Amino acid sequence: MVRAMLRRAINTVSLAPGDAQQWVQLLPFGTFMGRDGAGPYHMDDPQAVIDATLAAAAGADLPVDYDHQTLWSRDNGQPAPAAGWFKDYQGRPDGLWGLVDWTQAAAARLADRQYRYLSPVFWHDPAGNVIRLEHAALTNTPNLELAAVASRLPNHGGEMDPKLLAALIAALGLPAETTAEQLVAHAKGLAAKARTDGAKLTAMARSLGLPPTATIDAIEGCVAGTMDSIAETAKVLGLAEAPLPEALAAHAREALSTRQSQTAGPDPARFVPIEQFRAVNDRLGAIETRLAGDTATRAVDAAMAAGKVIPATKDWALAYASKDLAGFEAFAKTAPVIVKPGRQAPAGQPPVADGELDEAALAVCSRLGLTPEAFKKQQKEGA
Repeated sequence: MVRAMLRRAINTVSLAPGDAQQWVQLLPFGTFMGRDGAGPYHMDDPQAVIDATLAAAAGADLPVDYDHQTLWSRDNGQPAPAAGWFKDYQGRPDGLWGLVDWTQAAAARLADRQYRYLSPVFWHDPAGNVIRLEHAALTNTPNLELAAVASRLPNHGGEMDPKLLAALIAALGLPAETTAEQLVAHAKGLAAKARTDGAKLTAMARSLGLPPTATIDAIEGCVAGTMDSIAETAKVLGLAEAPLPEALAAHAREALSTRQSQTAGPDPARFVPIEQFRAVNDRLGAIETRLAGDTATRAVDAAMAAGKVIPATKDWALAYASKDLAGFEAFAKTAPVIVKPGRQAPAGQPPVADGELDEAALAVCSRLGLTPEAFKKQQKEGA
């Protein structure tokens, strides 16, 4: 089993959220190291890290705390309040990103620049391959070089650097005369559209049975597969072209109803009339009763042939064997020989051997449903 180790890393770019939610880069793509020399670490498949993170979280949101207090709370006994919660994740060409829902307190601290950096905590194997995220923290001790994650331009009473403003305007394809305020408004519009599009993609993924973090390629592949299935079903139903799913389902229900109405009745190879079933069942019951009686008779005849049952107790023996064949056979096996085989029992009441029951006692046993052994045991206990 691969041993996993916990590691914290820190973003060196200031956070300046303008909305309650903000996309932040958590880990860079490829091979990276911390400024403290830790690493190297490797993350070549952001989606695999996202899947492992969601599986470990089991439906819970991962927190963003302050100064990694979640790691130290057990030692210092201090609380570990959340600064925000991760609501979604994305794998992008430059790494793994998370959507943070900031608390009001954290948003205020970021706006006042009390905290400026983000530190993700992640699990990795001995080779440095990132396995999954654990949580993240706001901190002022940077370690990792990550991309800028501000969702709006900082505004603390000063002017924006003209070179930075020009570069942002050119990167967004806006007119050269665009002002800083217009740039901020445009950026907010792009962020809102991204959130809306992301929500639509998440809803579409769930409706297709995919994870909410499914990529556009995965959604397109699933839709293409669904359309192929619809086309194949339409072909089976004899339709010239594939209709909408609702129309296809209605056509299938109509075809099924027509086929059922054309069926003359239940399949005779699988079903029989109840009267016939009952007759066969009664016949089998009679056969079983007769076979049980024949078996009991053979057992009693064998005991009489062995001299262990006399004609005077035959009815009792038959009743006993019919009710409990195994018990009678055990009795006959251990019972003493009353009449030697080949000899006739003397007239009148046969003599009773020591410790055995006479005819009257055996009749009582038959009436009470007791075995001779049980009857003798009761006699001993009552003595």
